[in-house]
Amino acid sequence: MHLANIEVCGFEPRFLGGGYAMSFGNQTQLYHRLIRLTAEDGTTGIGEFVHPAVYDLSEVIALEDAHMPKLEAITLTDLPALLEKWRGGGKLVQGMVFGVELAMLDLMGRKLGVPISSLLGGAVVRDMPEYLSLSSEAPEAMAEIVRKRGGPFTAIQAKLGGGDISIDLERTRAVLSAMGPDQLLLADFNCALQPDDAIRALPEIKDKRVMWEEPCEGYESNLKVARALKSPVMFDQCLKDLPTFICAIQDKAAAALVIKPDAIGGLSVGRIARDICAAADVNVRIDGWWSGQIAGAGALHLASGAPPATMLATIDLTDPLDTPQNLIVRPAPGRIAPAPGPGIGPVPKGFFKKAGRHQGDFSL
Repeated sequence: MHLANIEVCGFEPRFLGGGYAMSFGNQTQLYHRLIRLTAEDGTTGIGEFVHPAVYDLSEVIALEDAHMPKLEAITLTDLPALLEKWRGGGKLVQGMVFGVELAMLDLMGRKLGVPISSLLGGAVVRDMPEYLSLSSEAPEAMAEIVRKRGGPFTAIQAKLGGGDISIDLERTRAVLSAMGPDQLLLADFNCALQPDDAIRALPEIKDKRVMWEEPCEGYESNLKVARALKSPVMFDQCLKDLPTFICAIQDKAAAALVIKPDAIGGLSVGRIARDICAAADVNVRIDGWWSGQIAGAGALHLASGAPPATMLATIDLTDPLDTPQNLIVRPAPGRIAPAPGPGIGPVPKGFFKKAGRHQGDFSL
């Protein structure tokens, strides 16, 4: 079966309130794009191109637009090989590969009448534990959010500023003071620290509920910190591809690994990472960059195939955004799942058209 039409449109939801702050800046709006694939029999599938805030948007969009004509009239049989070729194009195209593959899986799932999770090895749970993510704010403001909203969550993620480490330790202590005894704190520096600074300062926090997330930039730097600290360390953005996941599993230094399918080239790569971690009994968190509900639901379909014993938590990637959430459900407080239905689930009618358009968008 051939693709008869490829459409791309802009998708630019705003963050609620004053934005979402972390060590590399304050996000106020996403600049993603949606893609819709239509097969020759009229079946459609929708995906989302994810553009991390740290990337040059104009460069990423130019790369995406250069790739799109190669989809014209391609068969679904040949599309996976094309995506695999594109994965070798570097980090700037991984969000595009994720979006095209998600649209392909949505189309296939709708045609077969099965959810995307079934095309990723099958779901092993109905729902998963959800974590609450806190923007980097004043210590007491972060603690107050935990007191108001944090009760149902098994894990709380606190974004840290990465400027004055003493203030970040204050943030950590404040959030811990508002948490329950059985909750886990993911104290996330998003690569902001130098290894020696992390090794010197982080032992000041002796609370066993803390797991330090991605303190440094790069795998080797995080490995150095994880081996030096008594507290557990979670690896996130430094896990850029499957070989790095394999190294992390073999090195046995990380307490948990984060699988972001939109950063490593799609859900099929995420499935391999998920399954090798499960085989090695390594704890994981499965999510992605902040996104709309299309990418967010895709990550949840992947997460639903992780064994509960090693699944720390996942998240609604639309949580801080002003955007529809039809494809994400919460069957109980602190629990989350993709909405049921074939493909990615019940996409609202007219959602693609309402997403808008901006320079560089086109249809084939």
